[in-house]
Amino acid sequence: MTPMVFHSVVIPVYNEEGNVRELAERLVAVLERTEKSFEIVFIDDGSRDQTPTMLRALSARDPRIKMIRFARNYGQEAAVQAGILRASGRWIVQLDGDLQNPPEELDKLFDKRDQGYQIVYGVRTARRDPVHRVLASKLMMSLMRRVLDIELPEDVTTFRVIDGDTARLIAGLPEKKKFFSALAVWTGARSASVSVEHAPRVHGVTKYNLAKLFNHSFDLMVGFSTRPLRLIGGGGALVALFGVGFGLFRIAQKLLGADITMGYTSLFSAIAILGGLQLIALSVIGEYIGRIFIQTQGRPLYNIAEEVGFSRTTRDAGVEEAIAHRSGEEAAPDPHGG
Repeated sequence: MTPMVFHSVVIPVYNEEGNVRELAERLVAVLERTEKSFEIVFIDDGSRDQTPTMLRALSARDPRIKMIRFARNYGQEAAVQAGILRASGRWIVQLDGDLQNPPEELDKLFDKRDQGYQIVYGVRTARRDPVHRVLASKLMMSLMRRVLDIELPEDVTTFRVIDGDTARLIAGLPEKKKFFSALAVWTGARSASVSVEHAPRVHGVTKYNLAKLFNHSFDLMVGFSTRPLRLIGGGGALVALFGVGFGLFRIAQKLLGADITMGYTSLFSAIAILGGLQLIALSVIGEYIGRIFIQTQGRPLYNIAEEVGFSRTTRDAGVEEAIAHRSGEEAAPDPHGG
């Protein structure tokens, strides 16, 4: 696709009626200062509040503001992918819709980008999130890098500027479970980071709790590393060696005349421990098999219910296919003659 604008801002939102108007106004002011053409693409991920209504009004007032509305909630990664595939910019700007990434900080990312980098991350100098969430996030990222050996930027965030061709390459990859930051490293794109401010959330509530952080980390682990399978094998070997060693030790005691009292407690404990380890191992292996099953289904990652501000010529192939499929279903004759 030939770039039509210089900057495309991709923003996934979910129940952000208290933030979208202010975010759009501040973004427009920042982008107009660059004197470059731009578009702002909001992806509504199945909001249940007035977010879609407000985005329609913003688009009617400023055609540079566009909206993609999902039929239901499909998750942030799917929303980002849909936005990137529909964006036409030479550069893709990604940020969240909660105003914790101040749009005014984009100037720092643009300055760093102009030094020859393909990806620039905004690193939060003083993160304004709950302490438990910050600690859990750091722990998970450390685990991914050091234990599972997954390549990730040291200060990865979703506040970033990325070369449009690189972003579309990642978004167009066929895998169903994408982790954008890890795939950005996979592309070999030149990257850098710059310190930015981080604002506290004023309106709405965060949708990224500890459970989602764990699920996100598990997706990353299974999608980018086979080391968990090796760790399971290594752990099983250690348990087996311990069992053999313990058995030999007991045999030696018996041969030396020691009085060995057989008890059910140790036997039950051993069975429970081994049974638990086996279930954990099966769960991890099953997760890998499940990913294969999901991948072979070929099911679209999302279903777009509405688009505002886009011309037909800029539709991506996935959207065209989905629309053609729905049209075919609607035009199909009733087999019962209705």
